[in-house]
Amino acid sequence: MRSVFVLALLGVIFATIAIVVRSGMLARKNPGQPINSAMREAFGVQELPARDATVIAQKYPGARETPAGLRFLVRKAGTGTETPQPGQTVSVHYEATFLDGTKFDNSYDKGRGPFNFTYGTGAVILGWDDALATMKRGEKRTLIVPYWLAYGEKGIRGKIEPKATLIFELELLDFK
Repeated sequence: MRSVFVLALLGVIFATIAIVVRSGMLARKNPGQPINSAMREAFGVQELPARDATVIAQKYPGARETPAGLRFLVRKAGTGTETPQPGQTVSVHYEATFLDGTKFDNSYDKGRGPFNFTYGTGAVILGWDDALATMKRGEKRTLIVPYWLAYGEKGIRGKIEPKATLIFELELLDFK
Protein backbone atom coordinates (compact mmCIF):
# COMPACT_ATOMS: atom_id res chain seq x y z
CA MET A 1 0.00 0.00 0.00
CA ARG A 2 2.83 2.34 0.87
CA SER A 3 4.59 1.82 -2.49
CA VAL A 4 1.37 2.65 -4.39
CA PHE A 5 1.14 5.96 -2.54
CA VAL A 6 4.81 6.78 -3.24
CA LEU A 7 4.37 5.85 -6.90
CA ALA A 8 1.26 8.07 -7.21
CA LEU A 9 3.06 10.95 -5.50
CA LEU A 10 6.04 10.62 -7.85
CA GLY A 11 3.65 10.57 -10.83
CA VAL A 12 2.04 13.84 -9.70
CA ILE A 13 5.43 15.45 -9.11
CA PHE A 14 6.76 14.43 -12.55
CA ALA A 15 3.55 15.54 -14.27
CA THR A 16 3.77 18.94 -12.58
CA ILE A 17 7.42 19.32 -13.60
CA ALA A 18 6.55 18.37 -17.19
CA ILE A 19 3.75 20.94 -17.38
CA VAL A 20 5.91 23.73 -15.94
CA VAL A 21 8.83 22.93 -18.24
CA ARG A 22 6.62 22.55 -21.33
CA SER A 23 4.80 25.83 -20.74
CA GLY A 24 7.98 27.73 -19.95
CA MET A 25 6.28 29.40 -16.98
CA LEU A 26 9.42 29.80 -14.90
CA ALA A 27 11.58 30.92 -17.82
CA ARG A 28 9.45 33.98 -18.62
CA LYS A 29 9.78 37.33 -16.90
CA ASN A 30 5.99 37.56 -16.69
CA PRO A 31 4.46 34.08 -16.27
CA GLY A 32 0.96 35.49 -16.81
CA GLN A 33 1.88 36.65 -20.32
CA PRO A 34 0.60 34.40 -23.14
CA ILE A 35 3.34 32.08 -24.41
CA ASN A 36 3.07 33.26 -28.05
CA SER A 37 3.84 36.88 -27.14
CA ALA A 38 6.66 35.73 -24.85
CA MET A 39 8.10 33.74 -27.75
CA ARG A 40 7.88 36.73 -30.11
CA GLU A 41 9.68 38.80 -27.48
CA ALA A 42 12.35 36.11 -27.03
CA PHE A 43 13.11 36.09 -30.74
CA GLY A 44 13.66 39.84 -30.66
CA VAL A 45 12.09 42.78 -32.37
CA GLN A 46 11.23 42.21 -35.99
CA GLU A 47 12.03 44.88 -38.54
CA LEU A 48 10.28 46.06 -41.65
CA PRO A 49 12.07 45.72 -44.97
CA ALA A 50 13.95 48.99 -45.69
CA ARG A 51 11.81 49.82 -48.74
CA ASP A 52 8.61 49.49 -46.66
CA ALA A 53 10.02 51.63 -43.84
CA THR A 54 10.89 54.37 -46.34
CA VAL A 55 7.41 54.37 -47.90
CA ILE A 56 5.73 54.40 -44.47
CA ALA A 57 7.87 57.31 -43.28
CA GLN A 58 6.87 59.29 -46.39
CA LYS A 59 3.16 58.38 -46.57
CA TYR A 60 2.30 58.14 -42.88
CA PRO A 61 4.37 60.65 -40.91
CA GLY A 62 3.39 60.85 -37.26
CA ALA A 63 2.03 57.30 -37.09
CA ARG A 64 2.07 55.89 -33.56
CA GLU A 65 3.61 52.47 -32.91
CA THR A 66 2.49 49.76 -30.49
CA PRO A 67 4.98 47.49 -28.69
CA ALA A 68 4.11 44.70 -31.15
CA GLY A 69 5.14 46.87 -34.12
CA LEU A 70 1.73 47.95 -35.44
CA ARG A 71 1.67 51.55 -36.65
CA PHE A 72 -1.55 53.55 -36.80
CA LEU A 73 -3.08 56.97 -37.35
CA VAL A 74 -6.37 57.93 -35.72
CA ARG A 75 -8.57 59.38 -38.48
CA LYS A 76 -11.69 59.94 -36.37
CA ALA A 77 -11.91 59.73 -32.58
CA GLY A 78 -14.36 57.30 -31.07
CA THR A 79 -16.88 57.90 -28.29
CA GLY A 80 -17.03 56.68 -24.72
CA THR A 81 -14.35 54.94 -22.72
CA GLU A 82 -15.12 51.27 -23.44
CA THR A 83 -12.94 49.13 -25.68
CA PRO A 84 -13.70 45.63 -26.96
CA GLN A 85 -13.01 42.76 -24.58
CA PRO A 86 -12.04 39.22 -25.62
CA GLY A 87 -15.11 37.15 -26.46
CA GLN A 88 -17.26 40.10 -27.53
CA THR A 89 -18.72 40.31 -31.03
CA VAL A 90 -17.11 43.19 -32.90
CA SER A 91 -18.58 44.91 -35.94
CA VAL A 92 -16.21 46.76 -38.30
CA HIS A 93 -15.94 48.20 -41.77
CA TYR A 94 -12.57 48.05 -43.49
CA GLU A 95 -10.66 48.61 -46.68
CA ALA A 96 -7.45 46.65 -47.22
CA THR A 97 -4.64 47.73 -49.54
CA PHE A 98 -1.04 46.88 -50.19
CA LEU A 99 1.59 49.48 -49.40
CA ASP A 100 1.51 50.66 -53.04
CA GLY A 101 -2.22 51.48 -52.72
CA THR A 102 -3.62 48.46 -54.59
CA LYS A 103 -6.90 47.42 -52.98
CA PHE A 104 -7.34 43.70 -52.25
CA ASP A 105 -10.36 43.56 -49.92
CA ASN A 106 -13.16 45.83 -48.77
CA SER A 107 -16.22 45.31 -46.58
CA TYR A 108 -18.01 48.31 -48.10
CA ASP A 109 -18.15 46.82 -51.62
CA LYS A 110 -19.36 43.37 -50.65
CA GLY A 111 -22.96 44.45 -50.12
CA ARG A 112 -23.22 42.38 -46.96
CA GLY A 113 -22.77 45.20 -44.51
CA PRO A 114 -20.13 45.27 -41.79
CA PHE A 115 -17.76 42.43 -40.96
CA ASN A 116 -18.58 40.76 -37.62
CA PHE A 117 -16.30 38.46 -35.63
CA THR A 118 -15.48 37.43 -32.07
CA TYR A 119 -12.64 39.57 -30.75
CA GLY A 120 -9.58 37.98 -29.18
CA THR A 121 -10.09 34.47 -30.57
CA GLY A 122 -7.68 34.55 -33.50
CA ALA A 123 -10.49 35.13 -36.02
CA VAL A 124 -8.54 38.01 -37.61
CA ILE A 125 -4.89 38.95 -38.06
CA LEU A 126 -2.88 39.93 -34.98
CA GLY A 127 -2.62 43.53 -36.19
CA TRP A 128 -6.39 43.95 -35.92
CA ASP A 129 -6.48 42.47 -32.43
CA ASP A 130 -3.68 44.82 -31.40
CA ALA A 131 -5.50 47.87 -32.81
CA LEU A 132 -8.95 47.00 -31.51
CA ALA A 133 -7.64 46.61 -27.96
CA THR A 134 -7.51 50.42 -27.65
CA MET A 135 -10.23 51.55 -30.08
CA LYS A 136 -13.52 53.12 -29.00
CA ARG A 137 -16.92 52.89 -30.71
CA GLY A 138 -17.04 54.92 -33.91
CA GLU A 139 -13.27 55.31 -34.14
CA LYS A 140 -11.56 55.17 -37.53
CA ARG A 141 -7.88 54.32 -37.91
CA THR A 142 -5.39 53.75 -40.64
CA LEU A 143 -3.43 50.64 -39.67
CA ILE A 144 0.02 49.96 -41.06
CA VAL A 145 0.36 46.24 -40.37
CA PRO A 146 3.82 44.66 -40.65
CA TYR A 147 4.04 41.12 -42.00
CA TRP A 148 4.55 39.50 -38.57
CA LEU A 149 1.15 40.88 -37.47
CA ALA A 150 -0.54 40.04 -40.78
CA TYR A 151 0.13 36.99 -42.96
CA GLY A 152 3.73 36.31 -41.98
CA GLU A 153 6.79 35.44 -43.95
CA LYS A 154 4.88 33.22 -46.39
CA GLY A 155 1.89 35.45 -47.17
CA ILE A 156 -1.07 33.87 -48.97
CA ARG A 157 -0.17 32.18 -52.20
CA GLY A 158 -1.56 34.05 -55.19
CA LYS A 159 -3.08 36.83 -53.03
CA ILE A 160 -0.57 38.35 -50.61
CA GLU A 161 3.18 38.38 -51.15
CA PRO A 162 5.56 37.03 -48.51
CA LYS A 163 6.50 39.59 -45.85
CA ALA A 164 3.86 42.04 -47.12
CA THR A 165 3.14 45.19 -45.14
CA LEU A 166 -0.60 45.88 -45.36
CA ILE A 167 -2.70 49.01 -44.90
CA PHE A 168 -6.19 48.84 -43.42
CA GLU A 169 -8.70 51.64 -43.05
CA LEU A 170 -10.55 50.21 -40.04
CA GLU A 171 -13.76 51.62 -38.53
CA LEU A 172 -15.03 50.14 -35.26
CA LEU A 173 -18.81 50.35 -35.52
CA ASP A 174 -19.89 48.48 -32.38
CA PHE A 175 -19.11 45.64 -29.97
CA LYS A 176 -21.29 43.59 -27.61
